[in-house]
Amino acid sequence: MHQDAERQIIQISDATIILTDIFHTNDGRVEKRKLIQLYPNWLSWISTHLSGPNKYSQFIYKITARNDNASNLDFTALHLEYEKAYMDNKSIRLLSDKLRKEDSAVWKLLAKEMKKEIGKSTNKGSTKK
Repeated sequence: MHQDAERQIIQISDATIILTDIFHTNDGRVEKRKLIQLYPNWLSWISTHLSGPNKYSQFIYKITARNDNASNLDFTALHLEYEKAYMDNKSIRLLSDKLRKEDSAVWKLLAKEMKKEIGKSTNKGSTKK
């Protein structure tokens, strides 16, 4: 997804995994560990940061149907920011807007890559004459 990163996945149980993401940035290496709890019956999952710059931040994702051919990804976040001791309301709104745009961009990249993968898997069964 156009990022210089590595990912390690540790399966704890059928519904629980730990992700370790290592990002290589201009400022150096950033490592984030996340506990992911899956709720497939509800089409949802919860991601809790165990380490990294946003330790204990928690993100809740839920897929809801829009119609027979489309769905929404609903997202709720508790984002903890440790770099700043105090932020006024305006700074919080600006940070929130910035994070929303960044997260949306990442999900759009993921959707694009998933669409490519779906195209590859559906083309495997077809033959050209």
